[in-house]
Amino acid sequence: MAAPMAGKFDGNLCDILQHVQQIDTFLDVMFEFLYRRTDFYKLMRHEHDTMGLPPGMAKKLVMKAFTKYEKIGNGPPLEELESSLMAAVPNPSNTVEITELPDVEKPSSREESKSEDVGERKERLTDETNEDRGEVAGETVKQDLSSTTLQQKRTSAMISSADTYNGALRETYAWAQTLHDLDVKVFVPETLKKAKDLKVEIKEDSIKVAVQSHHAGTSEPQVLIEGKLTMKIRCDESIWSLHPGSYVQLSLEKHRDAWWRAVVQGEPEIDNKSISNVQNVSDMDEDAQQDYQRVMFDMEQKRQGKPTIKEMETQEILRKAWNTDGSPFKGTEFDPSALNITT
Repeated sequence: MAAPMAGKFDGNLCDILQHVQQIDTFLDVMFEFLYRRTDFYKLMRHEHDTMGLPPGMAKKLVMKAFTKYEKIGNGPPLEELESSLMAAVPNPSNTVEITELPDVEKPSSREESKSEDVGERKERLTDETNEDRGEVAGETVKQDLSSTTLQQKRTSAMISSADTYNGALRETYAWAQTLHDLDVKVFVPETLKKAKDLKVEIKEDSIKVAVQSHHAGTSEPQVLIEGKLTMKIRCDESIWSLHPGSYVQLSLEKHRDAWWRAVVQGEPEIDNKSISNVQNVSDMDEDAQQDYQRVMFDMEQKRQGKPTIKEMETQEILRKAWNTDGSPFKGTEFDPSALNITT
């Protein structure tokens, strides 16, 4: 099943891409638009701010979108993923098996007439009873429908491989993780549109998400996820947001870098062998990112037959000393090939 927005803006985007020709310029156009025309880069510094995003959220949104389609591109097609999810959930059946009755002796005409009279009285009584019980039956149907809503959400198109990256899909939620943070997508009823109908608690060692009873079709609030976390998180760096009628997104920052095998205690644990230890460059600290960029630059320079960063630094030192007093090369054009340079 394709995403609802897939292909809708291909025409406009293709026009831009054909005009700028380069993918890096195309991306620059996209982010420049977000900078000029939206509050994407504006930081929310107070809880009452209505503009901008919490610190670090813009970067997380970009990386989430990138990772989503990276995994789809490198893994099985999204259609196969959706098919496998749908196949795991049995379709509800509305048919009732009727066992064939054994043959009986046909009644006489008088008995048949009496039987018809009795049948008519029973039918009237049944109709009256059904009318009296209509309201109760309606409530039962509502409860049955509400109990299947979360199951339907679990197999909807909003679930991708990125939502279970290094995590798992559960009855009422899906979770994914990197070495530093945890993303939990908790499914909510389609009728839930406002955050005031939610109860979300994020503590250092526990979480809870519940919906008001009138959305759950029950007499009490329905708990979607609750329990003690398998490890601690940083509450001040963790946030949540509601996607009306779909899910609650919990973005939790781990207290220490470690791979989790479950979100809450008691949940089935994932296999450590299924965890990908590949780390995104954006998740590295600043020093590690600089080292990575330096190595990648040197590799590209060597591929093109050009000097590495260290070699360029050495050449710059030699260039300055080339024409100094006492230099045997003074008065000649700088030529690094005349020297045996080792780095």
